[in-house]
Amino acid sequence: MPVDQQTRQPVRPGRRPTARQRAEAGRAAEAAARARAAQRRRTVTGATVAATLLAVAVLVVVVVQSQRVSSSPDAAVPAHTTADGAVVEVGSADASATLDVYEDFGCPACGAFEARHAGTLAELAADGDVLLRYHPISILDRAFTDDYPTRAMNAAGVVVDAAGPEAYVRFTQELFARQPAEGGPGLTDDELVGLAREAGAAGPAVERGIRELVFEDWTRELTDRASREGVAGTPTVLLDGEPLDWATLDPAALADAVRAV
Repeated sequence: MPVDQQTRQPVRPGRRPTARQRAEAGRAAEAAARARAAQRRRTVTGATVAATLLAVAVLVVVVVQSQRVSSSPDAAVPAHTTADGAVVEVGSADASATLDVYEDFGCPACGAFEARHAGTLAELAADGDVLLRYHPISILDRAFTDDYPTRAMNAAGVVVDAAGPEAYVRFTQELFARQPAEGGPGLTDDELVGLAREAGAAGPAVERGIRELVFEDWTRELTDRASREGVAGTPTVLLDGEPLDWATLDPAALADAVRAV
């Protein structure tokens, strides 16, 4: 006996389908249509999501690449630095341990590091236990409305150029002590000039260097160099070349770690 292919109900030869059979057939047809429509929607949605993700990925790559600034090999380098201008050293070169610190002056975690450990590090350096190697970089300009990390780093370069590493440390500790919140402007040029004067770097050349960003190319070169060396964030702290989890150490434990080298 023939069977209705949609309702799977028997159909007697020569007789029209009953009302019930016709209703069931209609419902089955509607369900099949809904299923086909849903499949089309899933296909379109999947394609849209894939296209959106691809667009976002391309946008991220474009934004990241646009933020990489070509640095000049002829960038002016501050005096009293080492490693082709990349490092400000404090302490004895004969110290048994070396501590490398990569910092951005707009970085809150760097501020926390300095607040917790600056005094201990100064004592260790004064006692000849460690050679401190400061690597300033500026990776957080986008977190401020006035490129503050670059301006602060340039000012630090002006200070070390004019007055040496000890003045650099005094100046940068004040930068961290007065660190502005992200999302707004940083310290003004007038404030940077004033802090430089308090740290021991004063005069027309210092003021001009801060206001005119005389070491701006240097800030770019050091930031690019740190990126090429694998520095992914700040602060990055290395004890004799090995990463140091400074956040888990109190000052006494940090001193013990340094003296144990």
